[in-house]
Amino acid sequence: MNTQNLGDKIKELRKTQGMTQLEFASEIGVGACHISNVERGQKTLSMDKLETVCKKFSINMSELMPVDEGDSTVQRERMISQILKVVETLDLPKLRIVKTMVCSLESIKK
Repeated sequence: MNTQNLGDKIKELRKTQGMTQLEFASEIGVGACHISNVERGQKTLSMDKLETVCKKFSINMSELMPVDEGDSTVQRERMISQILKVVETLDLPKLRIVKTMVCSLESIKK
C-alpha cells in the first residue's frame, strides 16, 4: 500500500466522523499540517499513531492498510529496504517486539 492510499483512507475515515483535520490531528496527537501531508500522500504516520487511528475508528490495521496484491517486485523490495533501515536503528527490546510481530505474521500465513 502506498502512502497516498493510506492518506485517502485516513481522509475518508476522518470525514465519515465529520472531523476537521485539526480536530483529528489533536485527537491522535499530531499537528494538522502533518495530517494534511498524510492525506496528500506526502508523509505517513508512525506505527504508534497508526494504532491510535485504528483504535479511534474501531478498525484493525489490515482495514486501514490493506495489502495490495498487485504490488510489483520493485515496490516490495523498496518496502523491505525501508523496513530494514528502521530495524537496524532499534535497540534490543524493540527488536524483540519486531521479532514477536514477525513471528505472529508467520503463524497467520500457515
